[in-house]
Amino acid sequence: TLEAQLEARALMMSTNNILSPANGEPVITPSQDVVLGLYYTSRERINGRGEGMYFMSVAEVEKA
Repeated sequence: TLEAQLEARALMMSTNNILSPANGEPVITPSQDVVLGLYYTSRERINGRGEGMYFMSVAEVEKA
């Protein structure tokens, strides 16, 4: 039935299957691309745009 299909889709969605029901451990683990991407986006940028700037208020930050 349509209702059964919708229920099956909802139960099989990846967002609902992050932890194993058997032992509660993660089913998925970060791959090398995910780890590299997180490193790349969070690394410190030397001589980056705006480096060394100081702001006195949130308004100044938004204006910059």
